[in-house]
Amino acid sequence: MNIVESIRHKILIPFRLVPKEGLSPEKLAFSVTLGIVSGIFPVIGLTTLLSIVLTMLFRQNLLVVQSIQWILALVQVLLIIPFMQFGAYILNVHALHINMAQINHAFQPGMLSGIRTVGIFHLYGILTWFILVIPTSAVSYYGLLLIFQRKSKKVL
Repeated sequence: MNIVESIRHKILIPFRLVPKEGLSPEKLAFSVTLGIVSGIFPVIGLTTLLSIVLTMLFRQNLLVVQSIQWILALVQVLLIIPFMQFGAYILNVHALHINMAQINHAFQPGMLSGIRTVGIFHLYGILTWFILVIPTSAVSYYGLLLIFQRKSKKVL
């Protein structure tokens, strides 16, 4: 099975299982957007909780939100350190160059010291996420809305 077939079977076909009735293009676009927003949250382990809370808060489709959030797991991991670095830059902490070596170095004095340091790094990442979440949401929602509206017109 090549990559295209694998993506099609593992990602696109499960979305065909989403009930079509009651799922307007607006609701589908909003659900996917919530999945994107929660999927790039820069704290591993909290994305599922965040996506469930957002889904319940905005009454969206849990299957869609969770699926998108899980699909973005690799993107989340790739964005954690850049989010931390940008947050540190915003707060004018220029002497700090966050990378994997520095994260490993943070744990050398002890576990508690490492957790505190990495926790501060995560706060930098969360700051960046908060700054980027509104424009990202707007762009993804309206872009997806156009796509889903065109697709629903083709089906009709």
